[in-house]
Amino acid sequence: MELVIVTGLSGAGKTSTLNILEDEGFQCVDNLPLPLINDFVSLMEKTPAVDKVALALDQRGRVFSSELFNAIKNLKNKYDAKVLFLNASDETLIKRFKEKRRLHPLSKTGSITEGIQKERDLMRDIVEISIPIDTTNLNLGELKEMVHNIVMNDKNKISVIFTTFGFKNGLSLDSDLVFDVRFIKNPYYIPDLRYKSGYNEDCYNYVLSQPETPIFIEKVSSLLEFLIPYYEREGKEQLIVSFGCTGGRQRSVSVARKTADILKAKDIMITIINRDLGDKDA
Repeated sequence: MELVIVTGLSGAGKTSTLNILEDEGFQCVDNLPLPLINDFVSLMEKTPAVDKVALALDQRGRVFSSELFNAIKNLKNKYDAKVLFLNASDETLIKRFKEKRRLHPLSKTGSITEGIQKERDLMRDIVEISIPIDTTNLNLGELKEMVHNIVMNDKNKISVIFTTFGFKNGLSLDSDLVFDVRFIKNPYYIPDLRYKSGYNEDCYNYVLSQPETPIFIEKVSSLLEFLIPYYEREGKEQLIVSFGCTGGRQRSVSVARKTADILKAKDIMITIINRDLGDKDA
C-alpha cells in the first residue's frame, strides 16, 4: 500500500494538496487523531479496494510535538511513506489568514504572527524527515504538478524542481544549485521583446540563438544527468535547481525550459516553478 503524509504549516496548502491526492485516487483523511492512526492504516492495508492512502497530520489537535514527530517517523519507516511538508513565508501565511478571516489555530491571543511562530517551532523536527514544498509563489496548477511528480512519478526517485528567479528580487533561498544566466545577451534591450517572457517563442528563440546559450545548457544538462543518480543514492528526496537572471522573466525562463526538455527526453521528470513570472506574462 502506498502511503503519503501531508503535514506542514496552517495556511500553507495542506487541504489543496489533499484534494490533489484525492483526485489521483488516494483515500484521504484529514486531521485523524494520533491514537487512531495505526489502527486506521492497518485497516486500509487489509482492504483490497484501497491501495493508496493519504493522511493530513498537523498540530491542530494540540498534541505534543514529539508525539506528532514520532507518529510520522514511524509511518515513514514502516510503510516507506512519503512525507510532504507544506510551507510558505510568514507574509504569505498572514495574507492568506486575513483573506479568509480566520484565526490561527495555535494563537491564544488572536495574533496570526504568534501562531505561525509557535507552529514553526513545534514542527521544526518534522521538516528534517520530509520533502519540503514551499507554496509562497505557487499557483494551484504548479502545486498540482509538483505533488504529482513527487508522489506519482516512478521514473526518478528524487523530485527535481527547476525554479527561475530575478536577482533584483532577491536570491532563491531554498535552492540546492544556482546558475546565473546573466552572461547571456539580454532580450530586454530589444524593443520588440522587452515585455515578452521566456514563454513567448520569439523571446525564447532569441535567448537560445545566442552562441553561448546552447553550450551552457548542454553543460548544465550533462552535470545534472551525472549528479541526480548520486543524490538519489544518498537518499535525497528533492533537488531544487535555480536559474537566475536580472528580472526572472526572460533568460532564466528560457534556459530552464530548454534544459528541462533535454532532461525529460532522458526520462528525468522536471517541475518548473517561475518565481517572478506573472500569470499574464507571455
